[in-house]
Parts: sequence; structure tokens; C-alpha cells
Amino acid sequence: MRRRVGIQDLALHLTLLLAAPLGCTERNEYQPPPPPDVTVANPVQATVEDVLEVTGETIPHERIEIRARVEGYLEEAPFTEGAMVEQGQPLFIIDKRPFQAAVDAAKAAELVAEARVRSAEAVLKQAQAQAANDQAQYNRAARAAQAGGVTQAELDELRTTYQNSVAEIDVAQASIESAKAEVEAAKATVRQEELDLSYTDVTSPIAGRVGKRQVDLGNLVGSGESTVLTNVIAYDPIYATFTISEAELLKFQRQAEASGDAPGPKTRDENDRPILLGLADEEGYPHVGRFDYADLALDRATGTYFVRAEFPNPGLSIPPGAFVRIAIPRKEEEALLLPDEAIGRDQNGAYVSVVEADNKVARKAVETAGLYDGKRVIKQGLTPEDRVVVNGLQMAQPGAVVNPIEASASGPPESEDAAPRADS
Repeated sequence: MRRRVGIQDLALHLTLLLAAPLGCTERNEYQPPPPPDVTVANPVQATVEDVLEVTGETIPHERIEIRARVEGYLEEAPFTEGAMVEQGQPLFIIDKRPFQAAVDAAKAAELVAEARVRSAEAVLKQAQAQAANDQAQYNRAARAAQAGGVTQAELDELRTTYQNSVAEIDVAQASIESAKAEVEAAKATVRQEELDLSYTDVTSPIAGRVGKRQVDLGNLVGSGESTVLTNVIAYDPIYATFTISEAELLKFQRQAEASGDAPGPKTRDENDRPILLGLADEEGYPHVGRFDYADLALDRATGTYFVRAEFPNPGLSIPPGAFVRIAIPRKEEEALLLPDEAIGRDQNGAYVSVVEADNKVARKAVETAGLYDGKRVIKQGLTPEDRVVVNGLQMAQPGAVVNPIEASASGPPESEDAAPRADS
């Protein structure tokens, strides 16, 4: 029995050994997945307007400090803080009574001076009549003296009397001039007092938005200084200020010279270049303004050039103190366009993924500009023949092999005059 079991075990082992090689004839080998599909397109060539894009800040067209120009107690403030006010609208009223009294006193002094003029004129007429009478007496005495009827002493006395009468005329005329001068001085005092009285009605010199009240009613204002009562800001039009680099300034100047313009800086009336503005929540540059002022020289500390532009703001949609995007059109030039989603960005700047001849992905750094009719302007880094990955960017890693599927990038813009839009 033991022998039979041993023979059976040996046979089983031999069977397993013979069967083992048969089970290892087919091995499982790794099959790499096929290259991922990505959509590629060539950049679109188009004629676009070269635009300089900078960041600016809006400032009020006018900012007026409303001050008390006379000393007095503040009685009224007939305005709503933060409301829009018209030019000439009353904002504050200072106690008028002392100023009205001063006006009345000045007018009374003017009347007194005018009375003195009339009195001096009456004295002049009296002196003139007296001088005429004295001259007639002297003439009669002179004729009588020839016949011996009047002594020389009497004739001399009559001559002296006549000369004194003439002097009285001069005195009367001087009194008239003095009285007239007093009248003019009194009138000037009246004008000054009336002016001071008018200053008790503090009005807005411009149309705009009034700020909060700086002084409470009942306070003494204008005592030794022109107290600031509030501010008024004009919103329409509005300024936007920005700076450009020295290189950009020279580029503008060279372009102007090439186009036949006179060299050197331009005044507001000489510079008709449009300047575009966009707010942070706006697409593109919907606001069109014009050049207003440029600084006298470059800032040596920063190497930048200060520029100010003016923009219509009838709806008051552009607030002062906002950071805005500024675009300055320069000239038309040839450029390449790509869908904005095809462009990646990292700490080194903008880049695109291109598929080379061997279907391997490579990364190219590009220099971008604004959006033109919904597509990003590529200024440098690409050629029209480059196959740019526009879909499937996650699969398009540098060095990876992909299966490119040709697709047309968005066609050329319908209008080459479309305005540039903001960077994303």
C-alpha cells in the first residue's frame, strides 16, 4: 500500500513538471496608450492698430475748497451733503447784520462827502462872484486914478482885494476836488462793504458734487483765516493721469517726425490723438478722450513722462480716484491673433504650446498685447506657420507626443477698425 502511494506521488510530480512550461508560453506586455488628441491652429494674420497700454488714475477736473471769506457766525447751510449742486447755489449763510450795518454806514459817509462837494461848489460860485465885483471896482478906480480922482494907495488896496478874491476861487476849487475825492473814497468803502456783505452768502463757484460740512452751525468762521467749510468736485469732464517710459516717449516723437509733424511737445490744441479709457469692470476701452497736458520734462528719478487726458463724463460713470486702463493708439501694423484661451502664463510671462513636425509639444514664450475683436494680439514669439494648441492644453506638456487635429483659429476680424480692448 505504501509503495502504491509513492508511485502515485511521483507520477503527480512528473505531471506538474511537464505541465509547467506549457503555462508560461504567453506573457503580458505593457502597451503604451495612443497619443492624446489636441486641437491645433495657425495664428491668424491681421492688420491691427499698435496700442500702448498703461495704468492711470482719475482725478477731478476741478476741486474747489469752499472757504469763509469774512468773519462771522455761521447761521445756515442750505444744502445736502454729497448732493449735486449748481454753479451759484447757496451753500452757507453767515450772519449778515454786522455787514449790513457797515454798508449803511459807508453809504451815509458817501452822502456826507457828496454834500461837501455841493457846499464847496457853492463857495466857489460865491468866490467867483466876489472876484468879479472886486475886479470891476479895481477897473473903475484905475480909470479914475488917471484923472486924479483916486490916490495910488487906494488903487493898490483895490488891487489887493481883487487878488484875494482870485485866491479864494482857488481855495474853493481845491475844496471841491477834496470833497470829490472823499466821495470816491466813500464809494469805494461802500463797494467793499457790499462785497463783504455778499461774502456772507457762500455759494458754489462750479457745478459738481458737494462734500460733507466741515463746520457746524453757530461757529465763528473766518476769524484770522479763511475757514474751509466744504469741498465741491466737478465730475464732468474728468481727468486721467498716467506716465509713459522714456522709450515710449521717444517712439511717439519718432513716429510724429516720420509723419511730417513738427518736432517737440504738442499743446492741447495741436495734439488730436485720441486716448481710450476702461474701468476695472468694463470690457475694452469704451471711453474716448483727448490729450490735455504733458509735463515739461522727464522725471529724472523714475525715467517717466507725465501725461494728462480729459474724458467726457456726462453720466458721472467715471469716479475720481479710480485706477483705470489707458490705451493710446499709435499706428497700424501686421500682427498675429490667437484665441485668448490658448495662451498660458507663469512667472516668466506669457507662453503658448506648439506642436512641432515630429508631433512633440514645445513651449514658446510670446509677447502679447490687447484683445482685438475678441482675440489676443501676439507681438513677438510666433510665426504664421506655428501649430498652436488651442484645445487640450492639459495633455500638451512640453516634450509629450500628441495627435494634432487641425482646426482653424478664429477668422480674421470683420473690421480692421475695431477698437482695442482690455487685457484679461
